[in-house]
Amino acid sequence: MRQLPHMNELAAKPGVHVVTLYAQVHQLEEIEEIVTKHDIKYPLAMDSFWEAGYEAPVLPHVWVVGVDGKIVFSGRSEYDKAIETELAKVKYPGLGKATVHKEVEAAAKAFGEGKYAEAYKLAETVYDNTEDEAAEEDANYIMERIDDRLGNLSVRAETSEVMKNYRVAMRCWEELATKYKGLDDAEEAPERLKKLVDSKEVQAEIAARRELLKLMLSLDVVFQDVDDTDAEKVTEFRKKCLAEYRAFAEKYKGTGAGDNANDLIKIFEGLVPPESKPEEKPAEGK
Repeated sequence: MRQLPHMNELAAKPGVHVVTLYAQVHQLEEIEEIVTKHDIKYPLAMDSFWEAGYEAPVLPHVWVVGVDGKIVFSGRSEYDKAIETELAKVKYPGLGKATVHKEVEAAAKAFGEGKYAEAYKLAETVYDNTEDEAAEEDANYIMERIDDRLGNLSVRAETSEVMKNYRVAMRCWEELATKYKGLDDAEEAPERLKKLVDSKEVQAEIAARRELLKLMLSLDVVFQDVDDTDAEKVTEFRKKCLAEYRAFAEKYKGTGAGDNANDLIKIFEGLVPPESKPEEKPAEGK
């Protein structure tokens, strides 16, 4: 808890990306209360800690992933120095290049500040007017970098809508509408975002997904009191999960959340032994 305010400060720094891997067992309402109380602005990855494969002998634990994608720090405190060391290597956050031709420096600076429309126009001007091949190459690199980001966000937004993961879709359209405002490929983003925000179907889907997460976390809480060395008790708990997810899937049939519940049902059907059927009695006279 003491680290949370500082994490907000780190998340606000250009070039630093903070993601929390949730590794506790609480009801959803308790987690939401903490997020609201501490005004957490960075992503909180639910139920993903163990899947990430990180080793944490104690909690909380911090990993700093450097600019080359390798872990440069692992521990509980004194991680700021490692962060600053890595940040010193990043002149233009997100660009992927530490140096550019002097004619392109203004475009690279705008890119690093998240002013993508301005960066694109500056790079395009250099590309169209320079006689220096190196400057032209760097200008083209910046434009392609922005185009790639636009394309990736658009594809993710479209895919998330198809999968009915509307929160992700809305975040993508919002980013396109704000950070990329002024670029042709981002023109439709405000309208697409408004359409989702105003849709009752979308709001119902978001509510259903929250209810599924709430159910999953509540079952995690219940499991804490189950003796996992007792096979019979574990089986009973799995039967409870199966029944709960079946009820959820029926209630939210036709929604993405209902589809996700069906996926969980298949998992638990594989974990719960089939009920033994009573032997059939032969018909009279046979």
